[in-house]
Amino acid sequence: MPHGTPDWGLVGPISVLYGLDDLGEQAVRLGAVSSWDRIGHVVFADNFREGLGAWRLEGSDVTAILCLFTEWALSSPFCVKMVNGSGGAQYARMRHYFGYEYRGQVGLEFNVTLEAGTEYLKFGAYSSLTTGRQIFRVRLTVGTGDVAHGSDGAGWTSFGNVGAIVANVWEWHNVKLVIDFSTGFFVRLVWEGTPINMSTIACVALGILGREYWDVMIENDADTAAQHQVYVDDVIVTIDQP
Repeated sequence: MPHGTPDWGLVGPISVLYGLDDLGEQAVRLGAVSSWDRIGHVVFADNFREGLGAWRLEGSDVTAILCLFTEWALSSPFCVKMVNGSGGAQYARMRHYFGYEYRGQVGLEFNVTLEAGTEYLKFGAYSSLTTGRQIFRVRLTVGTGDVAHGSDGAGWTSFGNVGAIVANVWEWHNVKLVIDFSTGFFVRLVWEGTPINMSTIACVALGILGREYWDVMIENDADTAAQHQVYVDDVIVTIDQP
């Protein structure tokens, strides 16, 4: 780290370069900007410093926005700005794909800010296996704190409440979802460090065979044409979750 530049700076002239011991002490003093839970084996982590090339970006129509954004970035120069579309199904969605079959417990963790008026934050995982497909979806209703899981017939079933949510674009929230591809059941949801047990809740299972892959997704969704901003940063995906 260049001496004399701010801790959050990108580049600058180097006058003195400190050694690793000094950097380690500095890291302890500053603390972590992200509370990533690294339980399990990390297979993917993204703070969007390298852009959005690792993601498939989907919108309900041309009014949906998914782009890099600097103002509210948490731990690197960039975060992702998601604005739900005003037409069609009114969503903006980002997916990351893994091109192989995996049968085990997966963790999806990310940090998110929610503009006041945001209707739904949805997130989850999808698996295409040789024996069929599994869909794990969770919906957070921002106005009430209600959390629901995806049910057969594309419906939603409430299973808990995370309480009042501070909806400001500068207020970061930490979210983690753990699911199990081997059993077809959710494991737990962790909102701001508080776990909610989901071990009795099954995913939506479809008897559709296809090529082997799995993915994780994060979505800003609405029931109306009103558009709102959601910002996402510090995404981490783990496997072999305990």
